[in-house]
Amino acid sequence: MPQNILGYVVNVMPKDPTAVSTYVSDIVAAGATVTIEYPSQYRAVAISVAIRNRDTVNACQFSINGQPLIAMSAGAAENINDQNVVRVQIVAGAAGAVHVFSQVTPMYLSTESQRFRTARERG
Repeated sequence: MPQNILGYVVNVMPKDPTAVSTYVSDIVAAGATVTIEYPSQYRAVAISVAIRNRDTVNACQFSINGQPLIAMSAGAAENINDQNVVRVQIVAGAAGAVHVFSQVTPMYLSTESQRFRTARERG
């Protein structure tokens, strides 16, 4: 059953062992606020995200899928696993970057049953 997350229809199940996935990384510069929107930037949805605050002095903040900002202390790390993540917002501290590592899988245009039906109609 598809989910609607922030206006994107997501057909991917995070623990689907048949889903093709790959790794992407984003680096948010010190003092910057960046929003990573996986469908528009990577044509994918993130199924796991690791956030590393490389600032050893200041906290940073992050938000997943439009939820309220969460503070993360200096030098800390956070993992979001087995979720469908469409958007990550990062507010980096003033003295260091924030690294965002993500496992992404393509956003399929249809469900498996729709793809199967389309393939059978062509044959």
